[in-house]
Amino acid sequence: MKEAIVVSNLSCAIVSAKWALDLGFSQVRQIIILIGGLILGPLMLLVLYVYLIQKAKGEGQPGSKIV
Repeated sequence: MKEAIVVSNLSCAIVSAKWALDLGFSQVRQIIILIGGLILGPLMLLVLYVYLIQKAKGEGQPGSKIV
């Protein structure tokens, strides 16, 4: 069970760092987000998802439309 949580948080950390790169964050901020993903896991993904939606909304992209 403990190994599954570690793998889950590691996956969240990698995805969080990738999303931070897509959002144009600095390298220092990307590392902080990577560490946050290791510790907080899915919570960090939720925060970055909100950032992605807000960015899409500001640019008028289709990902920001509420169904």
